[in-house]
Amino acid sequence: MPKIPEPTLGDPPPATPAAQPSGAAANERAIPLLDRALVEEIRRIERATGRDDVFSGFVLKLGGDLAGFGAAFSDCIARGDTTGAVRAAHTLKGTCRQLGAQALGDLFADIERSAKAGDYAEAKRKFDGSASLIAQSLEALKHA
Repeated sequence: MPKIPEPTLGDPPPATPAAQPSGAAANERAIPLLDRALVEEIRRIERATGRDDVFSGFVLKLGGDLAGFGAAFSDCIARGDTTGAVRAAHTLKGTCRQLGAQALGDLFADIERSAKAGDYAEAKRKFDGSASLIAQSLEALKHA
């Protein structure tokens, strides 16, 4: 079976499985939106347990966490809870990577690095400027 190319950062999710990604990554290197092997691992757990809602439940939870991140991050900074702000980014980095959302995990790794360096404004800018990546990644996860 031929390998279907994975969408990359900057590409909309393909309309069909055979669609080819066409955009260039913002940082000039292709970052896959999804790691299909990680998605398949969760799907294998679903099959083994006879459930079909594990992955979709994780994706739904991730969507809620992403929707609340900006306000939660800003609230932590306003309260002086810099550790909480770093932890929030770290948690989303891990969740994204565990679900196979590689580019999104990389985004939160960058946000975490900025927060650890004390540059909270830059961390917030990175998040605020990532609406397209977040939407593309969530859409890809929902259709994985």
